[in-house]
Amino acid sequence: MINHALWRDKITTRMAIPAPVTVKMWGDYSSRDGTGTINVQFRNDSTASIVGRVIMVVTEDSIFYVAPNNDSIHNHVARDYLPDDSGSVVTIQDGDSVIVSESFTISGGWDEYQCDIFAWIQNDSTYADSTKEIWQGGMIRVMELIGINEEKSQEIIEHDIYPKPNPCVSGTEFTFTLAPMEQYSVEIFDIAGRHIRILKGTATGNREKIMWDGQDNSGSAVNPGVYFYLFKGEVYKKTGKIIVR
Repeated sequence: MINHALWRDKITTRMAIPAPVTVKMWGDYSSRDGTGTINVQFRNDSTASIVGRVIMVVTEDSIFYVAPNNDSIHNHVARDYLPDDSGSVVTIQDGDSVIVSESFTISGGWDEYQCDIFAWIQNDSTYADSTKEIWQGGMIRVMELIGINEEKSQEIIEHDIYPKPNPCVSGTEFTFTLAPMEQYSVEIFDIAGRHIRILKGTATGNREKIMWDGQDNSGSAVNPGVYFYLFKGEVYKKTGKIIVR
C-alpha cells in the first residue's frame, strides 16, 4: 500500500534543495512534414562531476477516448521516446555543460498543437526506496520550435481552434480558417464518451465560424456539465472540452 503522505513529504523536502543542473531547450520543427530536431543543454552548476542518464519524450495532451477504466480524456500521454526509453548516459564536469540532440517526428494522427517535448537528467543509481534522483528537467511545446519562414507561410491557415464562449450557457462558436474546399467536422461527446452531436462543413478559405447551439442530435438541449469536442479537418485534428452551465 502506498503511503501518499510520506511521498508528499519527500517531494516537498526535495523541492527545497537547489538543483545542481540548469536546462536549456531549443530546436526546429516543420509542420509540413512533421519532423524536427530538439537540442537540450545540461549545465552542471555543482562543484563535482556528475554522470547521469538523459531521457527525452514526446507527449500529447488532451487525447479523447474512453479507456477501460472509463477515463475519457488523457493528458501528456507518452508518444515517443528519443531515441528510445533507455535514453543516453552523459558525463558533465563541474562548471561544464553538454548538449544532447535528437530528431523527432510528429505522426499524422497526433495533434501537433497539443504535443510537448520533455527532457530530464537523472542519477542512474537506484535508491533504497526504488527511486532514481532527477536532478533537473525541462519542457517545450513542439509548435514553439516551428521555423519563422514556415510560420509566416502558415498565417492564412489558422488551426489554433478554441470554442468561445467557454464556459457557455446556450451554445459556443468555433472560429477558424482552413484551405478552400477542405472538409471539416465538429463532434461533441459527453463525459461518458457518448456521441452527442456532429456538425459538418466545407471551408471557403476565409475566416469562418461554426456554431454548436448546445443541443444534441435530437434537438434537445444538453444538461449542464462537461463535454468534449473533436474538431477535424483533412490534415488537422483538435480536441478539448466545453463546459455548459
